[in-house]
Amino acid sequence: MIPDNDAVPVIESDRLMMQGRACLERPLATVRGGLVQASVVEREQAADAPLAVTVAWIRNFLARPHADVGRAGPVCPFTPAALALDTIWLAEVSDRQVSVERIVDLIGEYRDLFGDIEPRNGQAAINKTVLVVFPHLGADAAGFIDDVQRELKPSFVDLGLMLGEFHAGNESPGLRNPAFRPLRSPVPMLAIRHMVETDLPFLRRDLDSAQIRAQYLRSYLRRLGGTVRRNYFDQAVAALVEAEIELKAARSDATRAAASQA
Repeated sequence: MIPDNDAVPVIESDRLMMQGRACLERPLATVRGGLVQASVVEREQAADAPLAVTVAWIRNFLARPHADVGRAGPVCPFTPAALALDTIWLAEVSDRQVSVERIVDLIGEYRDLFGDIEPRNGQAAINKTVLVVFPHLGADAAGFIDDVQRELKPSFVDLGLMLGEFHAGNESPGLRNPAFRPLRSPVPMLAIRHMVETDLPFLRRDLDSAQIRAQYLRSYLRRLGGTVRRNYFDQAVAALVEAEIELKAARSDATRAAASQA
């Protein structure tokens, strides 16, 4: 799930579809962590159940075009293929009393499970997503989800993964339309997926500090630098240089300020 992204969707060839379905005929984590596939949710759960509401939102919002996105195609270019391949896995956390620390630990467990779930290799694996849904956080949902995502994202990016935050009050703007809110969902959740080349705009955002941007961009280049298209590679290098220059200037200012007070 990569909402409002400029991703080039994975080609849904017959071979790819067969590869994905063959992998999922022998799923490793159907019970571990309470993970279930989207198709199982749609088939077996009531329409008003939290996971069913989430899958309906994926199908009816993320997988469809939206007038406010500012480009053609679905809100999330990868979602139609992921639904077809059945590579969207969901888990519901029923706890009503949780802390940021508890959620951090939980997401760490699902991050480890992510690597075990099929498909683990090949083109189909790019469409794999794990959604950890928190339907009972109440008024504290946005704060919990945002705090956990902010704390864990650097470690995820370092591993070549992304951690997305979704909730009803998410104010993150769209890439082309700042009034569009692609990360608003009816149920609070955190999404784990593989990092792809078109994640670059989310790793070079000005709202992150120069230090964080430099860390993200180094991970991006280390993980994907040999596979991304030239324009993405050049943009990532330029953004990293810019962040490093900003960091150097900040260090020089701090040194001068300390010297003036000595």
